Amino acid sequence: MRKTIEYKGVEVVYSHIGVGQPVVLLHGFLEERGMWSDYAQKLSSAFEVISIDLLGQGESGNVGYAHSMEEHAAAVATVLFTENVDKCTVIGHSMGGYVALALAEKQPDLIAGLALFHSSTYPDSEDKKKDRERVIGLVQRNKGVYVNAAIPSLFAEHSRKNLNDEIQALIDIANDFSDQGIIANIRGMKDRKDRTKILKNGKFRKLIIHGELDSVISTDDVKKIAALSDDIRLEIVPNIGHMGHLEAPEECFELIADFCRN
Repeated sequence: MRKTIEYKGVEVVYSHIGVGQPVVLLHGFLEERGMWSDYAQKLSSAFEVISIDLLGQGESGNVGYAHSMEEHAAAVATVLFTENVDKCTVIGHSMGGYVALALAEKQPDLIAGLALFHSSTYPDSEDKKKDRERVIGLVQRNKGVYVNAAIPSLFAEHSRKNLNDEIQALIDIANDFSDQGIIANIRGMKDRKDRTKILKNGKFRKLIIHGELDSVISTDDVKKIAALSDDIRLEIVPNIGHMGHLEAPEECFELIADFCRN
């Protein structure tokens, strides 16, 4: 079911399906809640599933020229409080993982479990921040050129050959996002803080799902993060890149479903 709330004068759109313990699905950059459609449908047989369009993406509006992870988390919390959710498992893909960590920092009592799906607790390096500024300039000049190049690069090389239709569908979706929304989210990611301690010290279940061939998130980084605490479970899925829900959909779903159950 499509639902909306108002947050700072704009609509935040989300899907709500199923009954049971709440599971919250947060998409990544250049994505929208539809990325979770198959997973949400399957999970809804046992869980209440809430998939949210983050600010500036999908059908949700923009609240400024920089969407910080804290701003996203506040919008997510508004949805959850509207739905009377007092405890939930949160699955965050890429940027959605950064938002999940910000939510865990601001609303720790909400979090029963947190899964980083192709995501990290670390902030951008200085080189990455410079690259974000370069990308902002590219989006301002020609969004389509950027989107058409950025999305295929998220997949392992062999996946690009097998998932042409899926990749093109993602490109078409992202090209519909406003320049403002894309740039606001780039700025938010660039300026995000280190939340490693939030994951390490959090009193909730923890999972990291990582692609062996991920070109966005470093394998060395996720291994370092997982090694910080015995209660951080790390699953490295072989032979995939940054888009496990498309590159290894069954395997990644089973990891997520098992995490939600336990």
